[in-house]
Amino acid sequence: MGISLLNGVVQRICSVTQRLNDKLISITCIKLSLLLLLMFTMTYCTKEEATGELPFIILKQGNEFIADGAYIPVGGQLKFGISAVGGGSAITNFRVKRILSQESITELDKGLFVAEGGIDTTLVYVKSNDEQEIWNFFIMNENRDTASISLIIFKGDGSAYGDIRFFPSITLGYPANSQYLHFLDLDSGMAYPQGNVAGHEHEIDLAAFYYVTSGSPSPTLTCPAYPSAMTHYPMFAGWAIKNSTLYDYKTSDNDLVSAEQFDLAENDSLLVAGYKPQNVSGLCKFCYTGKIIPFKTAGGKYGMVKVIRADEQEDGSMEIAVKIQQ
Repeated sequence: MGISLLNGVVQRICSVTQRLNDKLISITCIKLSLLLLLMFTMTYCTKEEATGELPFIILKQGNEFIADGAYIPVGGQLKFGISAVGGGSAITNFRVKRILSQESITELDKGLFVAEGGIDTTLVYVKSNDEQEIWNFFIMNENRDTASISLIIFKGDGSAYGDIRFFPSITLGYPANSQYLHFLDLDSGMAYPQGNVAGHEHEIDLAAFYYVTSGSPSPTLTCPAYPSAMTHYPMFAGWAIKNSTLYDYKTSDNDLVSAEQFDLAENDSLLVAGYKPQNVSGLCKFCYTGKIIPFKTAGGKYGMVKVIRADEQEDGSMEIAVKIQQ
C-alpha cells in the first residue's frame, strides 16, 4: 500500500515538470523517486524495528549455581544455570567465554536454531588456577540482535580436585561386529548391544566404528548426537535423547598427553587440564593404538580414553581404558 502511494506521488511530481526539457524531466524524476523511496524505506524499517523485542539472557540463582564474586578453589565445580530467549526471533548462536589473565578461552560456541521456548540449560566447568575468571554468556538471534551477561569468580584457598573412576579394559565392537557390545555409558562403564539398549538411550555417551576418510584408515569414536554417527548406527535417529560427548581432537592428533601421564593420573587434575575446548567435536577420527583422547560428557564430566587396541576393518573392534571424574 505504501509503495503504491509513493508511485502516485512521483507520477504527479513528474507531470508538473512536463514544461521542462526532456533531459531535466528525466533527471528530476529519477532523483525524486530515489529520495522518496529512501525516506519511505527508512520510515518503514524504523516502524518495524520499534515493534520488535530484544533477546535477553539471565543466570539462575540458588545454592546449586555459582554466584557472582564467589571464591572457588582450584579444581572446584562451576555450575551455571542459563535461561535465554530470542526476543520473538529464533536464537541462532550461543557462546560461552572464560577470560583469564593471559588468555580468553571459548568454552562453547554453538550454532543452533531455537525458534520457540528459548534456551534453558545447565553448564558445568572446573575452576582453573587463575586468580580471577570472567565468564561471559552470549546469544544472538536470527536478526543479529544480541544479549550477554557476565560474572567474576575468584580463586579460593586449597584444591578441590576430585576422585576418578577407572575402567582399565572395555572392548566395543564396530557396527558389523556382533561379538562385542557397542554402546558405552562412560560414567558407569556399562556397555550395551545394539539389540538390547532400549531404556538406556539417555545413558549412552560413546560408540565406535571404522571407516576410510581422505584415503586414510580411521578407527573412530563418536556420540549419539553427532549427525554422521547415524550413518553407522541408524537407530540413533529414533532416540529421544542423544547425548553429545565432545572429544578434544587437537590433543589426540598431536599426542599432547602421553600414555604414561594417563596411567599415573590418580585424581581429575589431568583430566581437567588436558581438555582443550577450542578444538572439540562429537567425532574423533584416527584413534590409533596408544592415542589419548580427552573428552567431556553431556553431563559435564571430564575424562580421557586410552586406546589399547583399534582394529582397522569394518567388522573389527576397539579396546579402550577410561578415566572419568566421579
